[in-house]
Amino acid sequence: MAAAFDPRDPDFVRDPYPTYAALRRDDPLHRAPFGYFVLTRYADVAAALRDPAFRNGPSRHAVVNERNRGRYVCADVAANVLPFLDPPRHTRLRKEIGRAFQAHLARHPPDLRALAEERLRPLLERGELDLVGDFATPFSVAVIGRVLGVPEEDAPRLEAWSEAFFYLFAPIPSEEVLARVDRELAAFRGYFASLLEERRRAPRADLISVLARADGLGDAEVADTCMLLFADGVENVDRGIANAVLALLEHEDELRRLRADPRLDEPAVHELLRYDSPAQFIGRIAREELRLHGATIRAEQPVFLVLASANRDAERFEDPDALHLDRADNPHLAFGQGRHGCLGGGLVAAEMRAAIRAILENLDELRLAGPLRWVARPGHRWLEALPVRFAPSCGKMGPS
Repeated sequence: MAAAFDPRDPDFVRDPYPTYAALRRDDPLHRAPFGYFVLTRYADVAAALRDPAFRNGPSRHAVVNERNRGRYVCADVAANVLPFLDPPRHTRLRKEIGRAFQAHLARHPPDLRALAEERLRPLLERGELDLVGDFATPFSVAVIGRVLGVPEEDAPRLEAWSEAFFYLFAPIPSEEVLARVDRELAAFRGYFASLLEERRRAPRADLISVLARADGLGDAEVADTCMLLFADGVENVDRGIANAVLALLEHEDELRRLRADPRLDEPAVHELLRYDSPAQFIGRIAREELRLHGATIRAEQPVFLVLASANRDAERFEDPDALHLDRADNPHLAFGQGRHGCLGGGLVAAEMRAAIRAILENLDELRLAGPLRWVARPGHRWLEALPVRFAPSCGKMGPS
């Protein structure tokens, strides 16, 4: 009997990969108890990411469905952001946002290494820290804040609101949580709407000023896109850094190789993303009735595409459950693929490289300092904290 897919099960939250392996082997189109289907093999997930027969909008039963725009802020926000849109509106928005994003980064690339070292330097004499809360989150907040143009003193408020944003991608468990999510999203949106008005009056060298000048974007689209960029640029980046460092701590030989050879930095980051991605699965909706693996997916039925399972598929990756930092053939799906691939994937990978290199060069004898707890958030693999002990290196950074 195939494993059951239950992303809220504590054993699954701790380690989903045995369940993914069983589903790939025995039940590649799994019918979950809650009525949705689950795709786990690389070939199927990659094909579905490109197939227009799967649409991107929320299920008609979801709170964030467009029919609820007049009732809930979360539904109105979802109707404006790329992860929930399909062509032709998705095509227009992604073109405008992508052009602005890439042009701004080309003209004003953030100094990622300097930002990483600024956040790490005050921690060096402590000997113990939480790599999520003490370093990775402040670093990712600093980067995306610098890119967007968020004043540093405002970043903690936006970081708190970002947690509410991710309820767009998971079931909202109660009316109480829904009310809180709507309050926080309204505040989050209002903040960026005000910042947009400021930048129209007095542009600066930041992304929101570029978006303010884009002819094809409305004010709500810009404000809600900034919410998406900030939230995704914090929550998945800091947890991506944490997952990567944990994987290295669990593979001491690979950790030693990476310390010794900075030339491995780029392939290593992509292998670490393949091995344990912070984004585990994403949802799609069947536009029409589909047949796959001998089963029928009805029109309007939800389908989860398990990116993290596809990244461990032995039909696509040799020795998939092992960490090989110099893996050459690595078309992982951690950033998705095709027209809905992660817009900021290049920046995320560069942030992870800078953060990991700063850690390796300045924290010697790195080791775990406590038990691990994972956030029970469907679709994501996020550590609550990563407690580590270390000896300060005699490396490049001195005291501030």
